Amino acid sequence: MMSRSRARGAAAWPAGTALLLVLAMGAACRSAGPQPGEFAPDATRAEESAPLGGQSLAQKKTEMRRSLRDLRHMHRTLESLAHRRDSQGFSNFSGFLDAYLGTHVDPLLAGRWQSRHPEVMALDANLRLMKAEVFILMRDSGRVQETVEDIRARYAGRENMLVEFADGKQGTLREGLDRLERGKWAG
Repeated sequence: MMSRSRARGAAAWPAGTALLLVLAMGAACRSAGPQPGEFAPDATRAEESAPLGGQSLAQKKTEMRRSLRDLRHMHRTLESLAHRRDSQGFSNFSGFLDAYLGTHVDPLLAGRWQSRHPEVMALDANLRLMKAEVFILMRDSGRVQETVEDIRARYAGRENMLVEFADGKQGTLREGLDRLERGKWAG
């Protein structure tokens, strides 16, 4: 028969060994394997910590859909003001819309990861196209051109992707960019 202290020591031994094994494996895993940026060497620090899955991705998609819906409504309002030749209303609403873009839309589009992520890339492209359409109505051809160049750089090689235009029709990204180029000067 084992003494009581010896029995406690024998029972504690497997727990202590398991703890040491877990610590050793944790240290080995931390030092081995790919470091941040090895899979995407051009990724920025913000992209490395960007939410790419689960609830964070669902939240990002919801925010992008909401912003796209808001921009569509604001685009229609701006069109209506221009059609009615309400210059004061157009000017005031343009100022509000410019602030909205800077506060809500631009931060959503700041990262590069969403232009490559399969679940949000179409939303990202649609949001960028709608932003350019708004700039056309605001008669800001410089920002239209900046947005078009940004879209071309981000989506190089993926111009056949299906997107939605401001008028609700669908087509390829290439067709959307062509529409923007034509509309840039027609404003």
